[in-house]
Amino acid sequence: MTSRGPEADTFQAPETLRSLLNQEGFRLTSQRQKILDLFEANSYGRHLSAEEIHHALAAQGKKISFSTIYRALHMLVSLGLIQEVELVEGRKLYELSTPSTNPHHHLVCVHCGAFNEFTDEQVTQVSARETLQRGFSLVNCQFTVLGVCPQCQKKVLTTK
Repeated sequence: MTSRGPEADTFQAPETLRSLLNQEGFRLTSQRQKILDLFEANSYGRHLSAEEIHHALAAQGKKISFSTIYRALHMLVSLGLIQEVELVEGRKLYELSTPSTNPHHHLVCVHCGAFNEFTDEQVTQVSARETLQRGFSLVNCQFTVLGVCPQCQKKVLTTK
């Protein structure tokens, strides 16, 4: 299976998607198309969990099992159409992978799981330099910082 990486263009015509999937030995099923449509309909930068995808599709009257969603997400990640972001304690979220997606990183609260995205050119430059020096080819750079958010800090202070 060939990963297309972050340069993958998810806003392709269905025929192009169908061709890409066929090339990799997959079909463009209605379930896969519904999941991609959901990502494309969301605002840019929005991260979705498998549970949120299931809930959103159910709210639209579309019934897709969790196992189908997980299989589709795994396949779409492997093709580079979406990115998987693992946050605290194995919680996985997904976002579109497009040419316009800027390298960004995540600040995650270890108590409540809230997160914020941030960009930092130095992190991106260090990643690119280290990748080059070690003979790798950079596909994606995700940096996750774990901390305690202001709301959880307040809760800790008020319980003492």
